[in-house]
Parts: sequence; C-alpha cells; structure tokens
Amino acid sequence: MASTSSSSLTVINEEDRKNRFISSILFSRATIFHPASRLTSTMQSKLIAIAQNGGTDPNYPLESVNINSYGKNFRVDLHVDYLLQPHRDILETMLAYAQTIQLDDTSYDAGARLTWSQVYQTITDGDISDTQQDGFDSFIDRDATVLSMSMYELATRMGMATTRANYDQIERRITQLATAHLVINELDEELNVVGKKPLEFVQDYRFYCDRSKFKISRKNSKNLTNHVFLVPDMRLLQAIRDHGYYYRLEQHKMTNYSKPSVRSFLKYITTHKAEFLLQQEV
Repeated sequence: MASTSSSSLTVINEEDRKNRFISSILFSRATIFHPASRLTSTMQSKLIAIAQNGGTDPNYPLESVNINSYGKNFRVDLHVDYLLQPHRDILETMLAYAQTIQLDDTSYDAGARLTWSQVYQTITDGDISDTQQDGFDSFIDRDATVLSMSMYELATRMGMATTRANYDQIERRITQLATAHLVINELDEELNVVGKKPLEFVQDYRFYCDRSKFKISRKNSKNLTNHVFLVPDMRLLQAIRDHGYYYRLEQHKMTNYSKPSVRSFLKYITTHKAEFLLQQEV
C-alpha cells in the first residue's frame, strides 16, 4: 500500500515514494552550496560589508555565477546568507528520505485548507518544540508537500552522530536555509538579463518533539526537538522539475564520504558526465 490517509491527509512513507530527482543543476553547477563545513574569512568579511552598506540589496548579491543548463544561459545570484555543503545535505536528505504529507484528493477537490495542526496529528504523542516560537501562520499552501523526518534518521542518513549537539546544529542550519534565497537571471546570447525568478529553498518549517521516542524516564522532560517538518518552496520544486538531476535513491552514496569537499565534488561531476567521459577518451 503506497499511502495512508489521516485527518484528510495522504501520508506516504519513504519506501513507497517514487524515485524522482532531488537536486537542480541551477544551484549545483553554480556551486551555491560551498564545499566547506564553516564560513571562510572572506565570506565573513563580505557579510559584514553588506551589513554596513545597509543590508541585503537585490543589485549587490553575495556572489554571482554564470551557468548553462539545457542550452540556456543563467546567472545565479545568492542573497542574505552563505550556504555550505551541510545545508545542502540537510535539504537533499529530506527530499530523498522524508515521509511526505499532502491534502488527500477528496479534501483538495473540496477546497479544504492544509493546516499545521493537521500535520502534527501524524505524530501520535508530540508537541511543539521549546525552540519553536512561531505561533502564527497556521495555514500551509494547499498545493504544498510537507516533508516529515525524525532528527535521528536525518542525522543517521547524513553520517552524523545522533547527539543533542548535532540536532541543535541541524536546527540552526535549517533556519539559515530558510532565510537565504537566490535570484535566477535568464540571459540571452549577449548575456543580457531577459528574465528574473526568485528562488527560496524553504517555504516554512516546524521543529517538533515526538515524545513517543523518549525513554520512560524522560516523559516529563522539556520538549526537545527530535523531529522536523519542512515545506520546500514551490519554486525550488519547479527548479528541480525543470533542471533536475540526481535521483533520490542515489543519495545513500553520500553517507560513504564525510568531507564536504568530496560530497560536493561528487554531486558536481554528475552534472558534467559527458565532458568528463570525453576527456577520458581523449
């Protein structure tokens, strides 16, 4: 059985999901996710300079990279915050392995709205995490897909130790991922801008405490985050559909490599297979 229905929702477990793309050439070839685990001094200086000049400016991105995808030229601009390979690991691990939650067909056709309270009901014994202060925006885009994953599985799938310190780090990186955004500029043959599209990675997210995962001795403890719900931005999903590569079932290969530089390079070369094969033949 591919899915279950709960409170007007369709919930699909990872093993029942289709093997679809989880990444986009638009931000892989542009190396938007830097192959490092922490900011460099150059990145820190650039962030300070932008802050001193009044903050984020659409005309002055943190960086810009020109790429070609499916015969079209693009300039990808990064704004607000730098993103590292660990940010990408979180995003693509959730896209690959998380449980998916959507309105079921009957509810959608009837014009029903998707709410966070419905999403929370997919966990039998839980509560909002103590670190989650957002009590507003209870509604979610009715076309959205919510990704649901335990911190334990998320960390394990990324080859990280399942410690509270690492869970806290994942929380911080999800928050950073939700604030950064791209502007995708389509270019003509003379490299003039002929179209612009903003692209965000995360539309919304919630940190959650699944109390059923606690030992009996911790039933009355604080609501520590051990689960995350993440709503990928619709433009991100469109970028993956239109410029997609790297199937979700290939993501398990990444757990064999711990260095961010190696993980980044492996993703990068899969977008340039033809060129690399040609060089080997020569």
